Amino acid sequence: MRVIEFFDRAAALYPDNAFLRQDGVTRSYAEAAAATHRIAAALRRDGIPGDAAVGFYTPNDWRGVEALYGTFRAGNPVMLVNSRNPVGQNIALLAKVGAQVLFFHSVYAAEAKAVRAACPRIRLAVCLDQDLGDAPALARWMAPAGAVVAPATLKPEAAWAYYGTSGTTGEPKCVIQTQLTALAMTWDMLFAMRVQEPVRHLVVAPVSHFAGSFLHALSSVGSTHILHDKVDVLDILRSIERDRIEVLFLPPTVIYMMLAHPEVRNFDYSSLKILAYAGAPMARPKVKEAIGVFGPVMMNMFGQSEANGPIAFLRPEEHRIDAGPEWEWRLQSIGRASVTRQVEIMADDGRILGPGEAGEMVIRGMGNCAGYLDNPAATEELMQFGWLHTGDVGMKDAEGYIVLLDRKKDMIVTGGLNVFSAEVEQVLMSHPAVLTAIVIGVPDEKWGEAVKGVVELKPGAEATEAELIALCRAELGGVKTPKSIDFRAELPRNATGKILKREVRKEYWVGQERNI
Repeated sequence: MRVIEFFDRAAALYPDNAFLRQDGVTRSYAEAAAATHRIAAALRRDGIPGDAAVGFYTPNDWRGVEALYGTFRAGNPVMLVNSRNPVGQNIALLAKVGAQVLFFHSVYAAEAKAVRAACPRIRLAVCLDQDLGDAPALARWMAPAGAVVAPATLKPEAAWAYYGTSGTTGEPKCVIQTQLTALAMTWDMLFAMRVQEPVRHLVVAPVSHFAGSFLHALSSVGSTHILHDKVDVLDILRSIERDRIEVLFLPPTVIYMMLAHPEVRNFDYSSLKILAYAGAPMARPKVKEAIGVFGPVMMNMFGQSEANGPIAFLRPEEHRIDAGPEWEWRLQSIGRASVTRQVEIMADDGRILGPGEAGEMVIRGMGNCAGYLDNPAATEELMQFGWLHTGDVGMKDAEGYIVLLDRKKDMIVTGGLNVFSAEVEQVLMSHPAVLTAIVIGVPDEKWGEAVKGVVELKPGAEATEAELIALCRAELGGVKTPKSIDFRAELPRNATGKILKREVRKEYWVGQERNI
């Protein structure tokens, strides 16, 4: 089944259920289904080939979601760019996939104009919320009410979406996700969350990223999605209580901001069943704090652009905070492999490693992408030894729980010894004054690389460099302890809230002849 067929299942079973809610607008499954037919019909009316990519430049917006599902109905692959990325990066991605259509929101009118000027293959632009020059409003552009489109005939290997990912050379790459990977994503997401009936789902993170996996999967069982178009911590807390939210996904940095908010304990969170976090591990003390505030609802998921998530998950009942050292270790983990994935730890020579051995996490299964668009060399490197290589260094225990230690390219080598930054970050973030922290290697004449912490404190909190270094030394010993710690008012983040560690690291290597 394709994403649109999962949606149609819900529209048939739950036609009157609210599909989307935002700013006083409610759209039922029946209403949204009718709109998707009108959008698909309009794409065909305007002569858009079935294999032509369709770009989306929009915040979380209910009209954008309906346009997305209309595109799925037409059978066209989609390219959802991160609207907070530099426009040049998004232009490069849309040009690479040869997008012929652009759906955009008026708040990105300037960016859409730049895209159209730089991407001559785009021959149709539609503004979601208003008429804008030669870009008609979605409501006016759609085919007439009552239009019905026959399902597109698509093979399992046909592309359903492209995801942009940054390359080491600075040139973005486009991951090809297929109809088969969309099926695996839906199965794994529903299996992981144990969801079989409609739930109320709060969407804060961009639908263009991992939040889209939640929306697509939960739509198949008739769920209601309450959309937020930006991260406002107090608004999130209020919405959980007001809308009786049951499922919510957020990056760890946003959860940290919620925990640090002075009003966090003033709301009712009893409706929550799952508060999922992904994109980075959460520090153990903050996981425990979150459970104390929100209840036993925390769930870790791991995904990446090259393998529609969840690749692995740690369910709420597996967040055992007082079950001894073994479970303390597992609180750092991404859990165990999803039902359609085989996940192993591999040595550089292709050997599968055993429990307790560190190596690169690799994946086999239906959720793996078809490679990178028009980049056979990068695809070959990604799929070495018949496994998808995640680029993450990890370790698995005898029961299959996987802890990620570092990005392979971010591992610090100091004095010939390997230091995994995640281990040091866990200790730094255990300090009550620390909101979040990253650990990087910086140039050092004696050691080659020296361990450095870069810390963002909670609003109004205080901590000194000496205090944090002493904490690390007591927990980790001399080699892994940062030689220095810098404090930042705010660490740089991407559109999903994930900290841009490489951007910070780059600052310390300016003018160096090497980067390691």
